[in-house]
Amino acid sequence: MPVTCQPTVADKIIAQLDTTGACPTVNDDGTVQVTRAESANGYLCSAPDDYGTSYYYRGNVTNNYVKFGKNEQGQDMYWRIIRINGDDSIRMIYDGTSAHANGESSEDRRIGESEYNSNYSSLSYVGYMYGDTSSSAGFEENHANINNSVVKNYLDNWYENTFLGQEEANYISDTLFCNDRDILLTSIYYSESLTLQCSRQSDRFTVEDKITGNGALVYPIGLITNDEVFAAGGYTTTNTNFYLYTGFNFWTLTPYDDTERYANVHFVNSLGRSGNYSYVTNLSGIRPVINLKADSLKFGDGTANNPYRVTE
Repeated sequence: MPVTCQPTVADKIIAQLDTTGACPTVNDDGTVQVTRAESANGYLCSAPDDYGTSYYYRGNVTNNYVKFGKNEQGQDMYWRIIRINGDDSIRMIYDGTSAHANGESSEDRRIGESEYNSNYSSLSYVGYMYGDTSSSAGFEENHANINNSVVKNYLDNWYENTFLGQEEANYISDTLFCNDRDILLTSIYYSESLTLQCSRQSDRFTVEDKITGNGALVYPIGLITNDEVFAAGGYTTTNTNFYLYTGFNFWTLTPYDDTERYANVHFVNSLGRSGNYSYVTNLSGIRPVINLKADSLKFGDGTANNPYRVTE
């Protein structure tokens, strides 16, 4: 008798791809044209990433909930899927110890708050890791992946206390995080276009993968990028109803270069406004991002009452 392959959760998600033309336009160079916030509707859209085609959630999405792992207090942790990556891994962002509704302001939707880095006097400090911070050092020396940022140490410590030695760690994939530090340090073009591709291999943070990524991480954990926030429905105007809104400021992984040449990094503000930037020494919320291996999620339908899960 022939074996019938059952569709995976990822297959079911990708099958939801919007074909009505509501998604942002993908340009020939792979950038995505975003011209407004999205809060009234929920879509699944697609765009190229560094592995292939990525499928990302946008707007007031109500079927991207995941229940995965427990915190140090033994509480269940809930996440929201950002996208299915081009390698079929599943990128998701921490969303608290319960299934929070879109539009709900709650500090439970973060693990705490932290500086991004301890100094803002050099552009080196926009790095998730960084190198020589002296003004005499060249670009590559400044951006070498030698020293951990404050926020990376914060996330690594949380990962150790939460996943190290736990069964759940076996489901987490080594998929890249983009800390896109190009020569111009990425600027305010986000209101017009975005990309899910990462321009420099040294900015593609991975643990063991040194082919696509840089192999600089100890643990496979990072933050959401400013591009992913805009893809999700964020914009340079208030948006309190897309699925990433939390009611507090939280860091992204994306640098911002202002005219004063100090270290600034993008964050999402307490009203869901994207494209903001701040000195790295300021405090902002921390929402971990991890990737699950392809086909890890076996159960659930992604709703708040029946979130996707790796086990029953």
